[in-house]
Amino acid sequence: MSHRANSTTKNEPAAGSAELGPLSERVSAPVEPVIPGSEHGLVWRELRQTDLDALLEFERAVDASDDPEATTDLADLEERFDTPGFDPGTDSLIAVNAQGAVVAYGEAFLEATGEAIVTVHVNGRVHPEWRRRGLGTRLLRWQEARGRQQLAASKLRLPAMLSTLVGEQADGQRALFEAEGFVPARWWIEMERPLDGLGPEAPLAAGLRVEPYTARWSEQARLVINDAFRDHWGSQPTLRGEWEDAQQSEDFRASWSAVAIATLENGEDELVGAITVEGDEDEWEACGYRFGNVDELGVTRDWRGRGVASALLGHSMRAMRGAGMDRATLDVDSDSPTGAHALYARLGFAETGRSVTYAKTF
Repeated sequence: MSHRANSTTKNEPAAGSAELGPLSERVSAPVEPVIPGSEHGLVWRELRQTDLDALLEFERAVDASDDPEATTDLADLEERFDTPGFDPGTDSLIAVNAQGAVVAYGEAFLEATGEAIVTVHVNGRVHPEWRRRGLGTRLLRWQEARGRQQLAASKLRLPAMLSTLVGEQADGQRALFEAEGFVPARWWIEMERPLDGLGPEAPLAAGLRVEPYTARWSEQARLVINDAFRDHWGSQPTLRGEWEDAQQSEDFRASWSAVAIATLENGEDELVGAITVEGDEDEWEACGYRFGNVDELGVTRDWRGRGVASALLGHSMRAMRGAGMDRATLDVDSDSPTGAHALYARLGFAETGRSVTYAKTF
């Protein structure tokens, strides 16, 4: 569940600011990250394609302990392995025991877009049976070293960060990041509401209408979402290829998504808002109920405060309910500049959990 929750860095100072020198001059990095030794009989090495079955078993064991509603399948891992810009040979590290089981995994993934900020995601996990042996610390130090290498290779004059997203209840992970000098940078709120009792559709301003999402509006919707989030903390513009790939995902639900269209004085139509929604059948089974998750919701600046977001969300919730969904879910920045959290609360959404971005900035 994202709703821009993967945005991890504040857009300050502005892109290209003369206040900042090139990252290559601002970020120190080792010649080679230090790979942990063979303590506990473990072998530390890069992730390989042949490891994916063992990695799946590892991921499911961690999910069962830390997040029972999470779902991971082999297709998810294959997609991660083949993500453009991610080189498993240099950007991943696993620990394997004598039986060939994965007991720790981490990566340092340089985000593809870097127009506002350069971000390396340092995501890692340790098997529940192998915790409190220092593996997480060794893994994170390798990740930071590799992340610093990636940042130091850039000539961009942009803010930069190493970041990760941690659940509020993950006390061990939070303690680890704080011990290694990462700080809580932003809080994200998970919200949901039942899809009964939605009430009638609210009237729209003259010349404005809401329609189901179709491929016709795809590119304009991407541009609207990018524009809507320009002033949001850490937002990076979504590239056209990334957007189109997301539309091809089996989880994307065009029939639950929608666009808001304004008819201008010259008779032309202009897209002024968009909402995209996902539905993951595996997650329904794990959670015990069916839901649609709002991935993106944005309105152009000129149309904010006119009920467009409420109309889009209402349209999507009715479509979800019509498809047999029980609930709608979303994630939101706790300090959204548009007051999104208050909007969702007014529409009946309630908080179900929180997560925090830990970051080290440059």
